[in-house]
Amino acid sequence: MAMEWLSQIPVATIAVGAGLLLLVVGLWVLVDRLVNPTAARMDRPDTEARLTGACGDTMEVKLKIRDGTVTAASYWADGCGPSSACAAAATQLSIGKSIDDVPEAAAPAAVERAVGGLPEDQRHCAALASETLLEAIHRYLLQRAAAPANRFHDDAKSHT
Repeated sequence: MAMEWLSQIPVATIAVGAGLLLLVVGLWVLVDRLVNPTAARMDRPDTEARLTGACGDTMEVKLKIRDGTVTAASYWADGCGPSSACAAAATQLSIGKSIDDVPEAAAPAAVERAVGGLPEDQRHCAALASETLLEAIHRYLLQRAAAPANRFHDDAKSHT
């Protein structure tokens, strides 16, 4: 009985409403990607890290690195708005930087400046974003150290 009013709404009205909802969501996604391109998912990153802060917010950073330089970065954040903003800022700050320069370029203070400042109780978001980014670079360096530097050279040594 409580849902009788629903059957009285013309199908065309429901279809138009659904179409408008899809249009609004589609435009929101498009604008979000234009304004914040690092929020996009990344296929086959060279490295990634996912950390959860003491506050419960989780951030994930994925990087593509060529010749020691971050060429692309993406993030995912599950938490408050400042967490997402800081993750976006940290990834943006890393793009185009050498992996040696990223720690300074995306330090918590730099991330905080990039988002226009943070209240005292949200500063941990900038630290988590910076830490997640640096963890991704650390993992990249560990992977590189574990991989043979020159596979052909290693194979040649084993035959002598």
